Amino acid sequence: MAVRFDHKVVLVTGGSRGLGKAFANCLAGAGAMVALNSTSDDDRGATREIVDAGGEAVHFPGRVEDSDALVERVVKRCGRIDAIVHNAGFLNDKTLKKMTDEQWDAVLDVHLKTSFKLARAAWPHFENQGGGRIVLLSSSAGMYGNFGQANYASAKMGMYGLAQSIALEGAKFNITCNCVSPFGATEMNSTNFPEELKAAIKTEYVAPLVAYLAHEACTESGSMFEASAGSFKKVRWERSVGLNIDPRKEAVTLDAVAENWDRITDFSESEHPANMGEALQGMYGRTL
Repeated sequence: MAVRFDHKVVLVTGGSRGLGKAFANCLAGAGAMVALNSTSDDDRGATREIVDAGGEAVHFPGRVEDSDALVERVVKRCGRIDAIVHNAGFLNDKTLKKMTDEQWDAVLDVHLKTSFKLARAAWPHFENQGGGRIVLLSSSAGMYGNFGQANYASAKMGMYGLAQSIALEGAKFNITCNCVSPFGATEMNSTNFPEELKAAIKTEYVAPLVAYLAHEACTESGSMFEASAGSFKKVRWERSVGLNIDPRKEAVTLDAVAENWDRITDFSESEHPANMGEALQGMYGRTL
């Protein structure tokens, strides 16, 4: 089937280069009017490229942290807003013991706090239109950690918790939110990559998943995906069957935990709770 965004407006933050530019091009190629946000007045030709190719794009310069004003500018200029792809952000790497409060706050603000502010600003428009889509660009650093990136990893994993909460609150309004952890060769990250690797991990090979999650036909919500080199995978929580002591029959003690540590950390059998209710029920339900 042909996935089309005709008469839809999608805001792409950090949309003038790298991954954001690939997302914008993919969306515009499917008929969306793309609202590109970047901090510079010079959009590096990204908007012009889309228009020259027969698509629709409008550049909105300014800080993405000024989310309320940005969303209102998009709605005023484009007439509506149907989806948000929050890709904008930056790194400020430093080991934990050397990281300042300012370095922590700046990264958390642009990635995580701005995700919240964009969603909040768009929410009434989504409700009035009968739905909306939010795609947050997370990172493998959030899921797996990365040396020198405590701020970035925390922000990117925080997006996942935010997405799951938005999924619950937005369900009755047809508002969805998902996270994508991408890896693609950009100007910033691929300077020393061999050409063969660059060719395999082009940003264009991530964009289709992001675009589909922004489409009204996609009802997936509260999920995390990994995407790179044409490979798309959904990620879910897994937990061990673990140690399950019945407090009515046995003592729940420190020694019991220590003596059964191998059992607690054994993943030869596992569980996959889908939500908080399932997670808790699986732990205390047997004792009721």
